[in-house]
Amino acid sequence: MNGATTLVPLNIPHYLKAVMTPNQTAQERMTATRVTMLAAIVAAARSDERIVGLVEYGSGSEGRDDSWSDLDLALFIRDADLASFSATWSAWAGQFGQLLLAYIGGIGHPWTIYATDPVPLRVDFAFHAASTVERILDWPNAPRSAEAMVLHDATGGHLTTLATRLVGQHLGPVDLRDTFNQVVGDIWYFTLRTWGKLQRGDWWGAYTDAQHILLGNLLALLRLECGATARWRSTSAATWIERELSPERLAALKRCLPAAHQGELHDTIRAMAALAATAGLATAERQGWPWPHDLVERVQELLELPPGGADLD
Repeated sequence: MNGATTLVPLNIPHYLKAVMTPNQTAQERMTATRVTMLAAIVAAARSDERIVGLVEYGSGSEGRDDSWSDLDLALFIRDADLASFSATWSAWAGQFGQLLLAYIGGIGHPWTIYATDPVPLRVDFAFHAASTVERILDWPNAPRSAEAMVLHDATGGHLTTLATRLVGQHLGPVDLRDTFNQVVGDIWYFTLRTWGKLQRGDWWGAYTDAQHILLGNLLALLRLECGATARWRSTSAATWIERELSPERLAALKRCLPAAHQGELHDTIRAMAALAATAGLATAERQGWPWPHDLVERVQELLELPPGGADLD
């Protein structure tokens, strides 16, 4: 990298006409709010010598964002300045508006919420050393263009060149068969574990497994069955799943919503297992992949027994 600065114009086409005018809807005002916030952050980055790159790594660079989306922004900081910048990051972020929340999120990145109109705006930051800029090649992003992703480049154009290699990249499973085996394995492993929790009366433990583990893997399996895997490595399996499933599968899925009452949870888990068995076997047979017939049959037999007091003798 050299010290030259490449000024990258803001490239947010479907927001460029957003202006604050009277009688705007809430959605229009939020669109304008996002534009204003992004412009302020870009201007600050371009005037700060410590920041050699600013990247929009979320839905905005891919054209999937809307008025209610957050901003996902990665900053590349000169190595010598990274520690001090990270230590005082909330003060830096505070220049863009009133911070209602500024903390290190569960994935280890700085997350913020600003007091904006008409609703608070979420802005997720990530700070990286300038020397690690080439790691963006491993990011699960497929921007519309390098310009849509790179909002500030003081690396002599190196960052923009790297981003060009991400444009339109494949974000589906790296190996479809391995992915299927992992999802299927998790479904039946955790179904059996959840059944065990029901037997010991651990209702909240079973409920959490059903809601967060079983349902998530079931949604992934349904995507594998119907081939809706274009954004597998970057987006939750739940995102707009209703647009991908057949009416029959969607109706079966609705019967798998985690029960609100303890007495119904067993039926919910049984419905999940039934749908997983149907969709999984259909996929395995179509692809010529192995299917754990014996395990599936045994787990479904167990789920037919009453919870909390199954007689296995």
